[in-house]
Amino acid sequence: MRRMVAGIGVAVVAASLPACSSGGGRQAAAPATSTVPVSPTTVMIGGTTHTMMSPVNCTTTAAQRDATPPESGDLTIRIAVHDDASSVRLTLSDLKPPSVDGFAISLKVGDGRYQFPYQAPQSPIQVQATKDGKSYTVTGTGEATTPDQSGTRQVTFGIHVTCP
Repeated sequence: MRRMVAGIGVAVVAASLPACSSGGGRQAAAPATSTVPVSPTTVMIGGTTHTMMSPVNCTTTAAQRDATPPESGDLTIRIAVHDDASSVRLTLSDLKPPSVDGFAISLKVGDGRYQFPYQAPQSPIQVQATKDGKSYTVTGTGEATTPDQSGTRQVTFGIHVTCP
């Protein structure tokens, strides 16, 4: 009997607590929300497509001519996004159209992985970028390890990402 009375007492106290706010009335708590913008990023490598629903990190800094690889234009846009299966890092110029100063891409496929280590394009036509507002599309080829072969080989890729 004491347990039941104690349980009822706890329930009554708990039910009355929200009514005792400093504002004199009931106030709904603000829902917990994430302030990090999430936008879809599409990665296509060697016939495999993966869409990431992850935060996109975009930063703009002054271009560094002495960086490895050297950065072109006046400003450099650095884009990074990843999830459990894929990651993308891009270094783009503010030129029109943007030039790709460097890129690194990884995409898990089954038990293997496509892996483009960070590299600069060997020629302006090897990797190309377009910009539409805050969205970038980067396409091209690069040296990558592939899930089905040893060593590296030229692999075609495409990325579509939108900065917040």
